[in-house]
Amino acid sequence: MIKFLSRFLILLLIIIFFSAIYLSYFGIETDKFDTLIKTKANEVNQNVKLEFNKTKIHLSPTQFNLIVKLKKPNLLIKNNKINLSKLNLFLSIQSFFSSDFLLKRAEVAFTKNNIKDLTKITNIFVPKIINKRIDKIFAKGEIEGEFIIPFDTDGNIGKDYGFTGKVLDASINITKEFYIKNLTTEINHTKDNAANLFNVSIKKGTLLDFDLSDSVFILKRKKNEIDIKSLLKTNGAFDLPKVKKVSSLFNLNINDIENINGKADLKTNIDFKLDNKYRIKNLTYLMEGTIPYSEIYFKEKKIIKKYLPKYRDTIILKDSQINLVKTKSSNTIELNGLMKTYNEFDNFNLKQIYDSNKKIFNILVKADLTNSQVNISKLNYTKDNGKKSEIDINLNFVPKKYINITKFIFQSDKSIIDIENLKLNKNFETEDFKKLKIKTFNNGNKNNDFLVNKSNKVNISGSIFDAEPLLKSLFKKDDSKTFSKKFNSEVKINFNKTITGTNDDVSNFVMIASINKGSFDKLSLKGNFADNEIIEMSIYQIDNNKKTLQVISDRARPFIKNFDFVKGFEDGKLEYESTISKEGSSSNLLITDFKVSKVPALAQLLTLASLQGIADTLSGEGIRFESFEMKSNSKGNVMNIEDALAIGPAVSILLEGYVDKGRTVSLRGTLVPATKLNAIIASIPVVGDILVGKKTGEGVVGVSFKMKGPPKDIKTTVNPIKTLTPRFIVRAVEKMKKKKQEESK
Repeated sequence: MIKFLSRFLILLLIIIFFSAIYLSYFGIETDKFDTLIKTKANEVNQNVKLEFNKTKIHLSPTQFNLIVKLKKPNLLIKNNKINLSKLNLFLSIQSFFSSDFLLKRAEVAFTKNNIKDLTKITNIFVPKIINKRIDKIFAKGEIEGEFIIPFDTDGNIGKDYGFTGKVLDASINITKEFYIKNLTTEINHTKDNAANLFNVSIKKGTLLDFDLSDSVFILKRKKNEIDIKSLLKTNGAFDLPKVKKVSSLFNLNINDIENINGKADLKTNIDFKLDNKYRIKNLTYLMEGTIPYSEIYFKEKKIIKKYLPKYRDTIILKDSQINLVKTKSSNTIELNGLMKTYNEFDNFNLKQIYDSNKKIFNILVKADLTNSQVNISKLNYTKDNGKKSEIDINLNFVPKKYINITKFIFQSDKSIIDIENLKLNKNFETEDFKKLKIKTFNNGNKNNDFLVNKSNKVNISGSIFDAEPLLKSLFKKDDSKTFSKKFNSEVKINFNKTITGTNDDVSNFVMIASINKGSFDKLSLKGNFADNEIIEMSIYQIDNNKKTLQVISDRARPFIKNFDFVKGFEDGKLEYESTISKEGSSSNLLITDFKVSKVPALAQLLTLASLQGIADTLSGEGIRFESFEMKSNSKGNVMNIEDALAIGPAVSILLEGYVDKGRTVSLRGTLVPATKLNAIIASIPVVGDILVGKKTGEGVVGVSFKMKGPPKDIKTTVNPIKTLTPRFIVRAVEKMKKKKQEESK
């Protein structure tokens, strides 16, 4: 009996074993369970309806499941029919022997369905709002592959779903600005511990006409979120519309770019997470690649042309590398390669870091400027094209708030400009700085060599300083201020030699001053042209609203030289006093014992007045004047000349008008030869006898004139006059009386 039972059990096990093998590999085709499967499956999920002809049942002994393979299956999901190539149902064996029919998962395969059919399937396991978005994104194309749809014990669709397949010739509208055309991809689904991995590789496709071949997307679906990592390869030509679209992703400001074109070969990593509500988190971008060639056309920037005279609002890049990183808190872009602003290419490296929390930009620039002409007018320095030079800048700024230049080094041969920790406000006015080191050469000669340090006060000292640009700025339009209202400091200056641009160099130049709220409220300056020739300047505060500027110079030429309409000024001494307030200034100028030549406007005036003899003198040795006195007031950049009188042995001039600094000269007045003026004054009872004796003039006395136009192109008109105005006579008499009194002392 025991032997029989043993043999029976062995035989039963053999039968079961071979039956399991048969069911595993070959299965049993039957229609006896069709109604049951349809009924039970449809009862489990009302959204899913199964249609098929027969079933073939296989055994999965490892998972203790029955695999029901449906013949000629159709799937209706919320009344949307999908033609399938395969539909396998994985059922618990236990469910066939109980009233609890448990569907564990379904494997659904289809071939080349319209890509919009994807939403018919995703409609059962993603939110409705997301499914509508999917329907809008996929415009056209075909899809084939296999879905694995899990079911929970309560019959609901599980979250552990997967898809493996292909997308063929699809058009995908990511956004209105970004859409992919002719997309063909392969999608592979694998498991990684408790996570699902979807690997999407692009075989072909274009985005903004960039080739996307060999791009890869990896989706890692975890319990509560989805990690998405991508490597986007883009290769092709770009223009301004494309650059605007891409720059919007990285919050890059390209408003100054007028036009751009070129080619690029880029690799872009875009990583982010989707939470269980499909919200994007931890978005980062990383772009790197090459720009073989690009032309960038900028809107006109006069500030750049001021320092790079050959710059023509166009930059050409060649063989350049680009790296761009965007995180939640910062954006970083780095560009290096070859750059051309004029004729030849130079090396450059540009890095911009934007802190999105603090709204701060940090700019680092290293560039070779050998093939660029550099002009720094305030230092009277020019670097010629082809001369080795380089620049290194590190600055940070907040737009429309401030600029902090932590490092600025320009170097060319022996010339160097080194600036540390210069703080500017939004109007480019100085708020603070630490150190400036300046050494420059002009035409091979050193013209600046000094050091500026600021701690408790500003100390400036050096062997030489070029003051010519400073003197020029006195007569040019300039709306900007050097110091902001936040700048307060004592100033001490000591130069061994100061250049004026007229061979009137100043030695032992010393100045002490006080700057309060960005303006000098106290200043004392002294220097020597020679042992017995000095220059002195002072500023002192009269009250809270007014201050006085006084200048005494034994040489007037350094100041007069920079009037564009006066050439050939020689000799002369200068005294100047001005009362300055917020409303403007009121000034008196006296220049004595000087000579002028090559003054186009005066030469034209003398010629038109038929005073050819005096005109010849002007173009030769020059016309000498005993004095020039001018009373004026200024507001902004306009100097109103209330009264100006020049007295000389050959000619005397009385004039008035205005000068818009650097723009327009508008004058009117009277010119009289000295012989006629003497004759007129001599005819005045008593006064005439005392001053010039008794003598009568003949003919036309002089001319009235008008002069107007830009400083280098002044137009002159004249009218003969027979009698002088009382004003002219009174001013001339006053001047001649004063001269007689001085001579009699």
